[in-house]
Amino acid sequence: MMGPSHAACGAAAWVALTADYQLHLQDLSIPIGWGLLDVGDAGVLTGALVTAGAALLPDLDHPGGTVARSLPPLSTWLSRGICRLSGGHRRGTHSVLGVAAFTGLAAAAQRIGVPAGDLGRVWPLAAVMSVLLIAFAVQVLAFLPERVAKLNWAVGIGLGIVVGLHPPAHEWWFAAAVGTGVVAHLAGDLVTTRGIHLLYPLRTPLPLPRALYRNRSFLTVPLLGNAGSVTEIVVLAPITVFALTGLWGAFASTTGLAVA
Repeated sequence: MMGPSHAACGAAAWVALTADYQLHLQDLSIPIGWGLLDVGDAGVLTGALVTAGAALLPDLDHPGGTVARSLPPLSTWLSRGICRLSGGHRRGTHSVLGVAAFTGLAAAAQRIGVPAGDLGRVWPLAAVMSVLLIAFAVQVLAFLPERVAKLNWAVGIGLGIVVGLHPPAHEWWFAAAVGTGVVAHLAGDLVTTRGIHLLYPLRTPLPLPRALYRNRSFLTVPLLGNAGSVTEIVVLAPITVFALTGLWGAFASTTGLAVA
């Protein structure tokens, strides 16, 4: 799956978990989101920024990819290191182990706070991770031309401050957002022809039909075909509309506008 599709799926997954709005179309009332995680209206918006970026985290195992170029030179160094540690593209970071590692890092970041005088406590590691994740989303969604990619620092820091000032109203929101984004990424790559090494570093396949495996270890359910296919674009269109509708509902509720 392509980067913009991953980001859209991450945001949509966050909306589905946290939003609880009704879209009224004539005589129809369509629910937007399940509201399983109560983060507040502002939290739907700011959490979606982080989750969209987290849905791109697994692709840091590809040093030549768009995500690796999103926040130079830091993202480039990170990508090279993660590629070595993870065994290459679509292996360690695209596995159950990768989900646990990214979510665990986010959980630790949210627990490590330091006193900051009148501000109470601040969470520097979570703040840095938020800047990175938001910059990933900004780069992949092409908000800025790649020739001025260093401006992603400014955008990431600016939006990171917004997230810091208006964090979702849930104790474990950061770990939940990162975990949701990473799982959304794995699900997206699972339904393409290349698949993912779900049980990395183990090479033993799950007790599933042999047709679902490539090269013994890569699980694939190729409903979308190749990454970037027409099928992917068609499927992602309603997912993107769902995410944008939920975010509009959160924005309207936060600002006091009527949600229609």
